[in-house]
Amino acid sequence: MSFPKAQLKRFNEVPTCAPPPGSYDVKSSDTSKGPVSFDKSQRFTKQMGDIATRQNPSNMKPLPSPVCTRKMQSLGSKPATLGMKPEKDLALMKDLRKQKELEKEIRVLVAEHGQQDKKIQTLEEDLAKLESKLSAAIREKTSLLANVASLEKQLLELTRTNELLKTKFSEDGTQKKMNNLCIELMKLRNLMHAKKTAVAKREDMELKLQTVQRTLEHSTEKVAQLEEQLMATEIHAEEKYDSDKLLEYVAELSNAAELVDKYKLDIIHLEEIIEAKNKEIEALQTSLQLIETTLSSQIKELQEKCKKVEQQKEELREKEHSVNTEIQRLKEQLNLEEEEHQKQKRAYEECSAAMHQKLLAFQEEVTKEKQILERELRDTMDELDKLHTKESKVEKILKHLEQENRSQNEKLLQLQATLQGKNAELEKMADMHRSAIVQMKDEHSNTLCKLGETIAEFETYKAHVSEEMTCVRQEKTSLQDQLTEINKMAQHSAQVIQEVQRAKEKAKEEYARMLLDAQTKLALRDAEVKRIKESSIAQIANLEARLEDQNEDFKKQLELERKTVAEKAEADFRENIKTWRILYEELYNKVKPFQQQLDAYEAEKNALVNEHGAAQEELNKLSDAYAKLLGHQNQKQKIKHVMRLKEENAQMRQEVSRLRTQLAKEKQAQGDLQEQLNRIQGIKRFDPSTAFQHSTKENVDPKTPFKESNRNKS
Repeated sequence: MSFPKAQLKRFNEVPTCAPPPGSYDVKSSDTSKGPVSFDKSQRFTKQMGDIATRQNPSNMKPLPSPVCTRKMQSLGSKPATLGMKPEKDLALMKDLRKQKELEKEIRVLVAEHGQQDKKIQTLEEDLAKLESKLSAAIREKTSLLANVASLEKQLLELTRTNELLKTKFSEDGTQKKMNNLCIELMKLRNLMHAKKTAVAKREDMELKLQTVQRTLEHSTEKVAQLEEQLMATEIHAEEKYDSDKLLEYVAELSNAAELVDKYKLDIIHLEEIIEAKNKEIEALQTSLQLIETTLSSQIKELQEKCKKVEQQKEELREKEHSVNTEIQRLKEQLNLEEEEHQKQKRAYEECSAAMHQKLLAFQEEVTKEKQILERELRDTMDELDKLHTKESKVEKILKHLEQENRSQNEKLLQLQATLQGKNAELEKMADMHRSAIVQMKDEHSNTLCKLGETIAEFETYKAHVSEEMTCVRQEKTSLQDQLTEINKMAQHSAQVIQEVQRAKEKAKEEYARMLLDAQTKLALRDAEVKRIKESSIAQIANLEARLEDQNEDFKKQLELERKTVAEKAEADFRENIKTWRILYEELYNKVKPFQQQLDAYEAEKNALVNEHGAAQEELNKLSDAYAKLLGHQNQKQKIKHVMRLKEENAQMRQEVSRLRTQLAKEKQAQGDLQEQLNRIQGIKRFDPSTAFQHSTKENVDPKTPFKESNRNKS
């Protein structure tokens, strides 16, 4: 038997090889047909067309398969039968080649499936690593929560110490309290800084969790892509192979997809739980921050109120000090004014004594001049020139006396002005005291209003604290409900996910720890809120008692100050009124004697006026005689001369009348002053009825009264 020689390039020819996996695109062209049908791909359509074009029937021969060789061996030399059925052989060859190509593709697909399984294993390992990272992050979170709980315990201890310090502060005093409160505030600030650092760490951990979640999402996306690739490969395998193995692979892939879906559901559930816990933590943090801010604001408000009360105390003390200083200054001014008044009294007494001496001297001079005039009038009436000279002297003396009287009147006016100024100053001082008392009343009313406002603020604060307590209780109930729901969800997830029990048990333990921590925190917060409420109520009661005591003390002090100030003012006013009354009476008594003396001088003036009238008549006679003597002159000159003399005479008469009125006024004032001086000094008043009845000269009746000394002598 002779076997046909096999071709050398049986399995290495190009047409028999399938195209590589990367040289074609996986695209779905036809729709699914039947209950279990897959999309057919056009992977081998182009290659089959290329093979048909490349094959040449003249050169190429159909490749015999092993079955064909066996048939040929069994048949022996039957070339006629082979030549009779070439088309069937070609179809069989094509089928065999297709089978071989499909086997190769199945092997490639199995290899790809193994690679994808390896990738899935790596992704599962990555998932396990990420879960371990999540567990580590949750542990860190629990450690941070434990740190927060320890910090809150420290806060509780600090609040206790704060209460102890407050009690000490109430015992020691306001300054020590303020110092201790400042130190405690610094400590609380440090604690707040530490809490902020812990919160920053928490935020960093949350960022890390977010990055882990992002990696998880990325990995899930990769798994989805791989699943799509697997589905595509499965579809192609089902289209071309339609065998039980592919169905088994599809079942396995569906199981894997179910597992992946379960993992996805677990991951989503865990993410939801983590988000819920993060929200709860954020809500607790916000509530903590709100409570801390409210407490800090309340502490600041209490400190500001204490500062305001102390400032009001200091202002009242300063006002008391200023009022006392003003009272002392006014007393000093009164003492200085009394000293000045005494000095003016002394000066006035000295001036009055000097004026009395001058008056005495003037009286002596007047008496002497009167005696001389009487002698001259009795001796000769022809000595009119001497009379003119004496009249000029008398006028000079009268002018001097007028000037002295004017100066005395000016001094009196100055004394009256000083008296009026002092009275005005006393009235101003009284008005100042009244305004100060009114201001003190207004300030007291303002302090009472402020105290009422503070009491209203405390009541509003009580209402706000009660509202916050209700809100915290509602949050507590909501958290408890959420905890019960979370427990139910955890039990359900434990029943559903049995394959991932270890990780879930760890997560449950961690969540249980977190729940315990949250419950402990809530209990601590409730205790803190209760303590804060009790301490705030006690502080409010203490502050109200202190404010009431301070109000009573302020009222008592203000009443005492009002009484003392009113009594002092009344005593000062009474003393001033008494002193000024005494001074006015003294001045009146001193000025009253001069009125009588001025009356006497007025009588003397009238006598002198009568004498001056007689002298004027004589002058008229002399002027007439002088005009007669001028008769030899021209008539025009005579008339002019006479007219000039008449004008001069009229002017002189006007001046004399004006001077007479001034003299009358001054003499009246001098008479009153003299009468007062005589009364003070005990000198008797001159009786004008005894005038011209003394025996100084024989056969001479004096026209002017003598002085008291001459009367005594006579």
